Amino acid sequence: MKRTVIKLVAVGLAGLILLGNVRLHRPGSDRTTGAQLEFLARSLDEGGAERMQRWFPEGYVFTWALYGLASAQHARGMAQNDPARAYHLGAAEEAVWAVRTDSARSTFDPDLSPPRGAFYSAWSLYVLAEYVRATGKDAVSADVLTMFRDECDRFVLALESSESPFLESYRSLIWPADTAVGIAALGIYDSAVGPRYGPTIEHWVTAARARLDPRLGALSHSAAPGSGAPLGGARGGSLALMSRVLIDADSAFAAEQFSILRERFVDYRLGLPGVREYAHGIEGVGDVDSGPVILGFAGPATVVGAGAARVHGDLRLAEILLGVVEMVGVPIQGWRTRRYGGGMVPVGDAFVAWSRSSPIGLSEWPSILPRLWHLPVHLVSGLLLTLLAIRVKWALGRLQPRNA
Repeated sequence: MKRTVIKLVAVGLAGLILLGNVRLHRPGSDRTTGAQLEFLARSLDEGGAERMQRWFPEGYVFTWALYGLASAQHARGMAQNDPARAYHLGAAEEAVWAVRTDSARSTFDPDLSPPRGAFYSAWSLYVLAEYVRATGKDAVSADVLTMFRDECDRFVLALESSESPFLESYRSLIWPADTAVGIAALGIYDSAVGPRYGPTIEHWVTAARARLDPRLGALSHSAAPGSGAPLGGARGGSLALMSRVLIDADSAFAAEQFSILRERFVDYRLGLPGVREYAHGIEGVGDVDSGPVILGFAGPATVVGAGAARVHGDLRLAEILLGVVEMVGVPIQGWRTRRYGGGMVPVGDAFVAWSRSSPIGLSEWPSILPRLWHLPVHLVSGLLLTLLAIRVKWALGRLQPRNA
């Protein structure tokens, strides 16, 4: 009996090691995204967004918004006559209204400018923008188009009333990434509905450029109330997010920020690439925004960095980062669903789906990772398998019956 148990455990461990090595080279496809969205739909039906709300104040809105964004992007990549397209557009529309319920809004201060602050206003507007773009302006109702325009106008009014280009998410708390998401929504309006907010976007980019972190020339993670001066420097998670979304507002500015992300935050440790939370040469600790920082890497920065790489056309980097997610995220593939980390953190699954479904840009970027970047991982895995085999052989040898 003991021999059987030892063999089964050994086979299980060896299988996990080999599976991880295979997944490192399998970044996923549209089919993977579809399975993720199916899991997220079920999770949301079972209170997944409410569970995330108990973890952090934006959990409910964030989970629904990312689900809606991924659904809209997934639908955009489908043929017009694909029957699944209508289903995913319906899921995106469901997310549009889910983030506009009284319970979703209740967390946020209605007296801020814009109402309920930059985070809520920007992300709820952004998922609406992606829904309209994916559906097409001629296929959505006049009421939805009017709501889209009115919410964009309110966001612009808040910008025009502010000395800083970065709006408050909470009282005296400013994260430029939240405002950048709203600026991206304005850009989507102009491309999907018609020109309206070009001057606002141009003015915002000019003001944001004047407030870059002087050490890196990048948008900062947080900003000072009133002036919008950079606070605390740039960080990988927020820089990845801003370079990802701003592609829809000012592609040149977004490419500049993405270039800094590649040069100063993409790293390579123990054979595994990833995106650092803090730039090379800067040490820091994890927080609610970054999650745990391990060997300098942060999960959200790496996942969103893959999405940024896709929209900027760096498909090699995007696929490498998504491959790392496949290896370390321990995905579980069901009959029609796919979840990461056991599905315990639905907002994390939603981030992966959003990044994986991001459209691929047309630009070209030189490789920043070695051609055989994966070789150390495979060598270490081979060493582990060898040590495992030796250990099993030793354990089985001890169980041999002794001669009388």
